Amino acid sequence: MSYNIPLIRVAAIAPIHRWLVDRQLDARPFLERSGLGWVSLADLLLPIPVSGAVRLLVDIARAEGPDAPYRMARERGGFEIGLIGAAALQGPTVRDGFRRLSRQMPLHCTHEVFSVQTVGANITINDGWTLSLGDDEVLHYVQQYVAALVDSICSVATGRAPSVTRVGMVPHPQLGVSHLRPWLGDRVVGRADRLLDILVDSDVADLAMPEHIREKADSRFVGKVAPLNVGNSLSGDVATLVASMMSHQKPTVDALAATAGMSARTFRRRLSEEGTCFSDILERTRALIALNSLQTPNPPLLRDLASELGYANQETLTRAMQRWAGHTPTAIKAMQK
Repeated sequence: MSYNIPLIRVAAIAPIHRWLVDRQLDARPFLERSGLGWVSLADLLLPIPVSGAVRLLVDIARAEGPDAPYRMARERGGFEIGLIGAAALQGPTVRDGFRRLSRQMPLHCTHEVFSVQTVGANITINDGWTLSLGDDEVLHYVQQYVAALVDSICSVATGRAPSVTRVGMVPHPQLGVSHLRPWLGDRVVGRADRLLDILVDSDVADLAMPEHIREKADSRFVGKVAPLNVGNSLSGDVATLVASMMSHQKPTVDALAATAGMSARTFRRRLSEEGTCFSDILERTRALIALNSLQTPNPPLLRDLASELGYANQETLTRAMQRWAGHTPTAIKAMQK
């Protein structure tokens, strides 16, 4: 049996972070409570745990109001959501953009499924997950966030909001969907099957995206996006997160086990079943980052690289590189000349 850590790009929380900043709310406590205190919003392609992104959304909704997820994404969300937003905004029509988004979703998130079907001349958009995100309250917040992103993309073409025809989602356990009426009116309805279902009429679906938006979107992320979940294993996901965390926070067994939803003991056992251990993954990842850095046209100073990777000193980095790459850092730098 394989185990993994569901991953998503940091772009997924970019509209959330911007919304907090716009309201002069301190984002740091929310990020820390969600296990994302190490995250850098400067890199929209940075992989982070899905569980942390969901906890962040739910924490803010409970603090700032049950419609907060919709408010976060409804205006600029489509422009901020990274590669899938760029894919949708490329058009040439709204319909074409959402189809492209659907194809790009596996590069954005390992466990989210975004599908687009033609219903007559209209389109229906469904968004679901191949894992359990939590109870109905949690899923409600996630679904209204996705629905707002979809509407924000449609609104780029129409110039008005809302632009979707109908949104069916799991209702909030206490409030139903009444708190979303100010934004969607009678267009929002509750569903018992826990599926997010969005109808976009043909008069919106067939609208062209503005040319200046298409040109801007087309240049973003081109050639920069690698597959998010190579190997589909716990050790592979751990290596991905270790690389993400490295320059921001020292990766630890406890931190990575928490993202995997395991105790530290179970986490170690699962890695052992895959023939590895956390210390080996950490060292291999450090060595790979160091090797890539040293092979650039302007490699960093060794003492700076050692500090960035969490080594005690330059000598420790040298020994690690000899062990994992077969050469000293100085020798690797010399090879590039």
